[in-house]
Amino acid sequence: MKTYASTLLAVILAAGSFAAVAQPPGPGPWGWRFGPPGFYGFYYQEKQLDRATFEKKAKAILDGASKGTPWNTPAGTRVPIQSEKDVVGNLWEDKDLKSLGVGAYWAGRFGTMAELTADGKVVGMLWIK
Repeated sequence: MKTYASTLLAVILAAGSFAAVAQPPGPGPWGWRFGPPGFYGFYYQEKQLDRATFEKKAKAILDGASKGTPWNTPAGTRVPIQSEKDVVGNLWEDKDLKSLGVGAYWAGRFGTMAELTADGKVVGMLWIK
């Protein structure tokens, strides 16, 4: 009887290792999915953004924004970018807001983010709702 029970247990465990795992329903092969243990899930972009429209929104935010009070971290100085009373970005170097360019951008779970560039390098980040 013990041999039969252990054999049955081995067969059940072996069959379970070949079972297909159902994916949660979603819009397609893009979005937020949970991965196996050790991987805390992975992110994918849901929508494609038009570059010209996005740059126009980013420049409009930068035109109406001002620099906040700089503060120091172990990694260096941070300068918040404020639009009215909201912090909409961060600068890692003290640069003029009007001279910043828009680098790479992506749509994330909490809005759209963009790199702010000056002199060919990334000097900050901007969040767009």
